[in-house]
Amino acid sequence: MLDYESFRHAALRYWEKRRLWYNLALVPPALLGYAPSALSAAVGDQQRLGSAGVIGLFVLSAVGANVCYSGAYALEFFFATDDPHSRWLRSGRRFFFVAGILFGMGLAFIGGRNIHIMEYSFR
Repeated sequence: MLDYESFRHAALRYWEKRRLWYNLALVPPALLGYAPSALSAAVGDQQRLGSAGVIGLFVLSAVGANVCYSGAYALEFFFATDDPHSRWLRSGRRFFFVAGILFGMGLAFIGGRNIHIMEYSFR
């Protein structure tokens, strides 16, 4: 029988140790998506948002990314097992962590691009 208390602590330990790496992996694509605004500013486009607005949107995006990261706990709920040799514990967690980072990087790039568009939108 599965000891839910120890399993819960093990799952929390596993995923929370990796949250920082997840967040750090999302920074470069978000900035790369936002980078065209540096070129737009150099050409003289009018800026609609201030620095505080841009930072606020990036912080809001980071909060959203961390809410999405918490979806890993739903995977733990579906694939939980007390077998120490299970596929989930051996490679499933690692696979979903890497897949989640890659998916999150794509969303971070799109989010950075959208922040750029909101900052320098054409009217």
